Amino acid sequence: MRFSFLKEACEAWDDLLVIGKTIERDTGNYHILGMTSGDETKLYVIEPYAQGAYARRKRTGARTHRRLEKELPEQAFSYLHCSDFYLGQQRLCVSGGTAQPMGDASQEYGMLQLFFAMLRAGWRIPPWLECADWGNLQLVILEIAQQKELPHYSPEMQITIRHRASYVRHLLEKTVTLQVGKSRSFCFADEAHNPVQCYINAVTLIDPWKSTQDQLARLAAAGKASPEQLRAAEQQCAAALAQSCPKGARYVGIEYECSRDISLQFYAKAYLKASPAPSKAQDAFLMMRLTPEQKTGTHGLMLRGCVLQTPVPPDTEKIPAEAFCYFEKTEAWEETV
Repeated sequence: MRFSFLKEACEAWDDLLVIGKTIERDTGNYHILGMTSGDETKLYVIEPYAQGAYARRKRTGARTHRRLEKELPEQAFSYLHCSDFYLGQQRLCVSGGTAQPMGDASQEYGMLQLFFAMLRAGWRIPPWLECADWGNLQLVILEIAQQKELPHYSPEMQITIRHRASYVRHLLEKTVTLQVGKSRSFCFADEAHNPVQCYINAVTLIDPWKSTQDQLARLAAAGKASPEQLRAAEQQCAAALAQSCPKGARYVGIEYECSRDISLQFYAKAYLKASPAPSKAQDAFLMMRLTPEQKTGTHGLMLRGCVLQTPVPPDTEKIPAEAFCYFEKTEAWEETV
């Protein structure tokens, strides 16, 4: 250890504000600790760390894409996604933030210093938090924009919190056989057991090598990149494509509509059964998405697109696949505590 580390760990604040407000939710207790001012004004929230249990889960059996997708932790509620805090009528605009697991806080001297400073400033640790395992908690640090001085706060003051819109993932695992050049439809029940109709309007084969060359040609024609930049980009794309999709192979693109405002994620059966490849270059191309040129489909609903992760031969006609999961948008909302 060097003394420079002590200088970095010993953070000083111009002022501190203790709030000490606990919010009880179905997912656990959340505690608005307080605020600090200095180079930046920050607000701190202690909340459950759902990924902690996931990380400690003992895993056995084959490590396939299906298993990894199903083992992904559910998106936990977090105040990291808030847009505004109101202390009474005083608005605190959130410009960004981070979430730091507290399990290793014994080595995070800055975090310990914050807790000690809040205790000296009058913070009282609530009984439910006194015996909580730090491995199941995280500290959310929200950056407050255009706030040079800490706001006034008193315990009887109402706190209003505005939450941004977000997306919730639901597993589906609906088997669907795709046929190139043909449309089809299917129905499934959503999380609330309501029927959802899905219309697959088009299944096409995409040549990513040609698509990449076309995109580079458009950049060259528009003069948005120098010849050196274009050559470097072409080499990088070729190296990545060589690992993810051999020349001559194709990706499968799907255009679809749904009777509800949701997005579907399709996977090929072969992809779900396979083990993950170690290639980072391949991972980049597995994130390809299809953006339809039209916004509305033949059924008058929003037209969406998806690209399967597994390359197929150019003469492929049928692809055993699954509508593996869907994403549901949650609207912006606010709560008062």
